[in-house]
Amino acid sequence: MKGVAMAIITEAELKKQIETGLARAYVLCGGEQYLKQHYALRLGEAACGGPFRDFNYHRFEGKDVELDTLAQAAEAVPLGGGRTCVLVRDFNLEAMKEDKDFLSFLGCLPDYVTLIFWMDAVDWKPKKCKPILEAVNAVGHVLECSPPDAAQTARILSAGAKRRGCALSADTAKYLSESVGGDLNLLQNELEKLCAYAGGGAITRAHIDAVCVKSVEAKSFDMVKAVAAGNGSAALRLLDDLFRQKVAPQMLLGSLAANYIDLARAAMAVSSGKSAEAPAALFDYKGKTFRLQNAGRMLKSFPLRRAARCLEALDRADRRLKSTGLPDRLVMEQCVAELLIL
Repeated sequence: MKGVAMAIITEAELKKQIETGLARAYVLCGGEQYLKQHYALRLGEAACGGPFRDFNYHRFEGKDVELDTLAQAAEAVPLGGGRTCVLVRDFNLEAMKEDKDFLSFLGCLPDYVTLIFWMDAVDWKPKKCKPILEAVNAVGHVLECSPPDAAQTARILSAGAKRRGCALSADTAKYLSESVGGDLNLLQNELEKLCAYAGGGAITRAHIDAVCVKSVEAKSFDMVKAVAAGNGSAALRLLDDLFRQKVAPQMLLGSLAANYIDLARAAMAVSSGKSAEAPAALFDYKGKTFRLQNAGRMLKSFPLRRAARCLEALDRADRRLKSTGLPDRLVMEQCVAELLIL
């Protein structure tokens, strides 16, 4: 199995191969959609850019393509002395793990071809599909694209801003991610808007607040901050925004509860002589440690008892939504009022 593991490479290793020379096959899988698309396009450009690209580049949808068609495309000799690139989106590799013809096809790929399996909507676990992994290992590599952590996301966004002629500091990039959410496709769209709005200058938090559509999680945290400050008008304005976005009340209640749970955990940690971020070691905060950091900054306004009572108020609102027949908006406004009174 040691040799099979070698098929799985890192982003750094893939970037080096794009610069120095490509293998015959790649599989791009994992949970991060943006990175898979990004590397699928980069591999395609590296394999057959230039004047003969239209002749040497072949793209297929996996659910529609037959093995014979793939084989014909892979065997096509490239024009201009370059490489033949075959990109296949969402091919069912799992169904092919015992197909001898397919495994033989992979093993006999010509030296001049780069075959890319881009697992966009199809979930494929390489380590659970040993025959395919072994076959790929003989001719190429697998890249598992996992969601980046906060620091990696900040670097991606800062680099993207620089390419567009703008400056985005690491702290501001982190704020953008916290405000919009961790989806890189969505972040790239928001970054495009920000760069146009900033007009080639430095992107600031004020720009993000003015231009970007904040996630439910970010707006719910802003509501918690408004409640902590006793600013009922701001809290109700945020509630109005969320209703205009057609956010389900149950989803909003869950997001608010998550913020108060963060506060309770941070408060318990600090009261035990630990840092507010300590609960990250006990609960699932991968890529979301900033939630505990934010909670830690609010503890003066939210002692543990207050956070617990706020959670009780959210639970009462949830039961009203499910059992009383009252209008959703009225229930949520009553809930905000209770949180303010607490």
